[in-house]
Amino acid sequence: MSEPLKVMHIFRSGEYAVRDQILALISHLPTRLFDTTVTGELDDYTKRRLGQSKAQWVQMRLPTDLGLRSQTRAARRLARLLVTQDTAIVHAHGFQAAFTALMARRQLTNGPAIICSPFGLPGLARHSGVHYRSVVTAARWVLRKADLVVVQSEHETDQLRELMRGPLPNLRQVREGIVLERLREDFEAGAKRRLVGLDPMAAIVGVTVPPGGRCTMPILEAARDVVAPRPNVEFVLIGDDAKHPRFAQAAHELGLSGCTVCLGNRADIVEIIASLNVLVIPADYVGARHHAVHALLNGIPLIVGRDGGLPELVQGLSQASVVTCDDAENVNTAIARFLDAVPTDNDGHLVDDELGFSDRELLVSGLMIDLDAFGLEPVPRQPLNAEQAAVQKIIERYSMAATGRTYGQLYNDAVATRQQSIKHRG
Repeated sequence: MSEPLKVMHIFRSGEYAVRDQILALISHLPTRLFDTTVTGELDDYTKRRLGQSKAQWVQMRLPTDLGLRSQTRAARRLARLLVTQDTAIVHAHGFQAAFTALMARRQLTNGPAIICSPFGLPGLARHSGVHYRSVVTAARWVLRKADLVVVQSEHETDQLRELMRGPLPNLRQVREGIVLERLREDFEAGAKRRLVGLDPMAAIVGVTVPPGGRCTMPILEAARDVVAPRPNVEFVLIGDDAKHPRFAQAAHELGLSGCTVCLGNRADIVEIIASLNVLVIPADYVGARHHAVHALLNGIPLIVGRDGGLPELVQGLSQASVVTCDDAENVNTAIARFLDAVPTDNDGHLVDDELGFSDRELLVSGLMIDLDAFGLEPVPRQPLNAEQAAVQKIIERYSMAATGRTYGQLYNDAVATRQQSIKHRG
């Protein structure tokens, strides 16, 4: 039996959406095939999860400035670690991690293969002067020198091609892997709403706020038109940037202070999504598919912006709608369509669980079941209808198990290509 392939991941734990994806990927890589080490700025949660996945970890500070001294010092530390671990392939998450890995490989005779997952553009504003130009130059060097650049969507591909101003022959697209989180058996939407400060009797519209708040202001403008004829509607903003003061100020100026809640990023995001009436994802970003798939899984109507790969995600689904998020009237129409629909079950009968009551509260007190009775036939599982079958295909397409298999093949191919190039060079 051959030795496991030694893989090293480099990232910062502070980027939570990226961190959760990487930890899920590592847990889905078979330990008999891959010996995983993780290095970077790791928090206690990350270290604990890595221990559960039987992965090693090494704490190492990554540079946060453009200083040559700090960049060189980090590259030397990483080069020593690569030699000590006898690493065959490095998967660097983010431009800084990839830059450090490539700088370290330059100091080695036969360095490892390097895969870069940029997760979008470098994080400096376009008009930040000389610093932006320096970062762009470094990012282009990373994209040219990495053995493989892995992106998650066509939107990210277009961003990188615009950055490079030319073709990217070493580019590969791998879908964002999603680990499904099932709801607790005692989950109640009304109780969750009360817990986070929402009205259990209102219709709740959730809005995920992309990094930088892109496309969020038009959604708030549409919210004013949605709430005007419907006094029992509330909006909740979700995401890292949802608590930015400008959104609270905008909600106040639009007269939405009493019906808008800014929750930010939470560990119970899946339960919050399951307690909504509608979820709006205005733009494509890291983690958007995680939120979208969990909304579809729990039967929550979904509205996505015409951005990146989001339209493809919900193509053919009746419980989803694609809108142009810069058009407030278009967003208002889409939200109203789902809020004003009368809920029915699979047989077309009206249901009243939209009033906010739980299944436990809707039980008829006179109904009694003898659990000791024998001979009860199991309830046959109903076949999936067309909508449910389409949702199931989406879940399978974006499952982390499928993504893990894809990355496993990529790792093996990248190592083989790197060894072949070293042989030709020698």
